[in-house]
Amino acid sequence: MQDVLSDVLIVGAGPTGLTLACDLARRGVTCRVVEAAERPSTASRAKTIQPRSLEIADDLGVIDRVLRLGAVNVPTRRYDRERVVSEAAEVAVGTPAPGVPYAPVWLSQPQLESVLRDRLAELGGQVEWGSAVSDVRQDADSVTATVRTAAGQREIRARYLVGCDGGRSLVRQQVGAALRGTSYAEHRWYLGDVHIDGLDRRCQHLWASPEHGILSLFPLPGTDIWQFQASVPADEQEPDAPSLELFHRIFAERAGVPGVVIQDAGWRSLYKVNVCLVDRYRVGRVFLAGDAAHIHSPAGGQGMNTGIQDAYNLGWKLAAVLGGADATLLDTYERERRPVAESVLDDSTSRLHAMMRAFGDSDGSTALRGLTDDFTTGLTIAYPDSPLTTRSNGLQAGDRAPDAPCLDAATGRGLRLFDLLRGPHWTLLSFGHGHTHHPDAPVPLRTYRVTTDPTATGPDTVIDTDGQAHRIYDMREDGLVLIRPDGYIAARTTTHQGEAAVRHATALAARPN
Repeated sequence: MQDVLSDVLIVGAGPTGLTLACDLARRGVTCRVVEAAERPSTASRAKTIQPRSLEIADDLGVIDRVLRLGAVNVPTRRYDRERVVSEAAEVAVGTPAPGVPYAPVWLSQPQLESVLRDRLAELGGQVEWGSAVSDVRQDADSVTATVRTAAGQREIRARYLVGCDGGRSLVRQQVGAALRGTSYAEHRWYLGDVHIDGLDRRCQHLWASPEHGILSLFPLPGTDIWQFQASVPADEQEPDAPSLELFHRIFAERAGVPGVVIQDAGWRSLYKVNVCLVDRYRVGRVFLAGDAAHIHSPAGGQGMNTGIQDAYNLGWKLAAVLGGADATLLDTYERERRPVAESVLDDSTSRLHAMMRAFGDSDGSTALRGLTDDFTTGLTIAYPDSPLTTRSNGLQAGDRAPDAPCLDAATGRGLRLFDLLRGPHWTLLSFGHGHTHHPDAPVPLRTYRVTTDPTATGPDTVIDTDGQAHRIYDMREDGLVLIRPDGYIAARTTTHQGEAAVRHATALAARPN
């Protein structure tokens, strides 16, 4: 049986697939999300949401829920056996700060997925559980996926398909894309979700030594679960299958803190570090995102976040093309995101090696130092060489658009520039004391005047009360800043060049009249 043609079929209901589904749904795109699993996973897996991903959560309307469930600046208590050596919070460089409203948040992957599923339901979507894709084929106009369910087999047709189905992606295999990279057999980890009595839940507990490597017990915020992480010794040729008994033995060998009881091990895994990148992000009408396109070392907490940002980059482009924009806009997805994945792969791998080399420290502090910085936050990601970037004046075009506090000139209410950007539209910020410019743009566009004049009035005008927005955007004279739907600067230009610059920068995403 074949279903009615959908706009987009998303395969995989992890953070990447759900982010894409929410973004498409709020843009009015009809999409379906199929997931082979019968029910949501409870395995903690990833647990760090970086600042750039939090800005995406803000735009999707879920930031309050994420901040309520998660925790910021969880301290790390380091031990030498049962003796406490130090305790401190590893704070990401530059967060929060002017233009950067969020610091990294600790929140387990299942909780984030739950938040995104709730948001998708609010937008009228749902996940089709127990729906395993077994075949993908495409023609010039559509993609057809064969899906197996408990009720039998059916076909789903869509104009585009996005494989968000993880490192073992069947979609990737079906379209013939190749995942290439390296397996680091010497870097293996025991992982698990456990309950623990006898340890303070306000902090992570860490043991690190040259003899045994790392043991980390991390309290997952908003739950009564701990994530158990232990490095496997490099000379251990055939690691034991992870079990509660093994976890007890590791704790006794590496920690030995009296009165601590580890019990009820649920999800358990032996994780082997692989670093891989797909050779193509797009094959015809099929796209790959998240772990289906790139697999990272866990060092720096970038894997899940890179997938979320893949989805956010692709969503608005699919919506624009489905609305009539030039189909070559979709080529910019790989052009922008694949270099980011390459950089993240290199960065996370170098961090992993640096961490393992640092085990000679008496307290293991160096092993964890440097795992987070301005790169891991995602805030420095930029697309300066994209066809969507117009480098007028050569300043910041292609960079992330930063935040800043302002006042609504009409109401006097405090707001942020991110409040103006939130939503599926393009945004034009008109800096200066003149009138707001409303160019005739071929894309959905909202224009706002940003002025330091405290007496300014009128609709669509915001007052930069302390000049912070002008400083962050380096606006020393009147000018325009055009911002894409995914929060990146498309163009900076002078006021008198405004309409021509806007039309040029949005030409690829333009919809027919």
